[in-house]
Amino acid sequence: MGAKGSKVKKNPVPKGRTITPIDRATLDLKNSRDRLSKYRKKLNLDAAKLATRAKALHADGNKSYALKIMKLRKYKLQEADRVEEQLLTVLRMVDKISEKQNEQEVIAAMKRGKDALQILHDEMGIDDVMNLMDDIRDQDEVEKKINEVLGEEGMRVVEEMGGDDDILAELEQLEEEINSEAAAAEDNGSVALPNVPSKPLPTVEEPAKSSEEKRVAVAS
Repeated sequence: MGAKGSKVKKNPVPKGRTITPIDRATLDLKNSRDRLSKYRKKLNLDAAKLATRAKALHADGNKSYALKIMKLRKYKLQEADRVEEQLLTVLRMVDKISEKQNEQEVIAAMKRGKDALQILHDEMGIDDVMNLMDDIRDQDEVEKKINEVLGEEGMRVVEEMGGDDDILAELEQLEEEINSEAAAAEDNGSVALPNVPSKPLPTVEEPAKSSEEKRVAVAS
């Protein structure tokens, strides 16, 4: 038989190694870490909104309400840091442990990290509180919702991070930063215009035409 009748044999595609439970758990945790990263970015924006709202309330003389908003802000930021640290710790542990060693312990640790992330997402978000503040006119009702978000654990954590005086000092510092940024933006936005001349501008005389230019003009 000639070359036309012969078929080229293809090399079999090598099969990859078996995916272990640790592989799946690691992938799940990395996905959770990525979601947390996006959540942190959003949380930073929400924290800025809460700081602005607290500043406005404090300026209106509503100190108690402003402190509630600042406590919520501090608690959410602190909790996000705690969960992120827990997730990163589990990832570091996975890198150090062999697939054949302590597999169940690794998976259990990953589950704790994922559960912590889920708790963070299941809690009432700052957007919900902001919407309540816009929709509900009763201040007591809004403060009740904020207390529900914080809960006993949240209130305990916030108190450990500092009392009302410390939180109020932080609010005043934020006010100074916001005012400084606003002043800087206003300065950058103002453009210095040149002064209007007090004397009349000199008259510009047209240059005399040469004889050659005159001949061309007559010819045309």
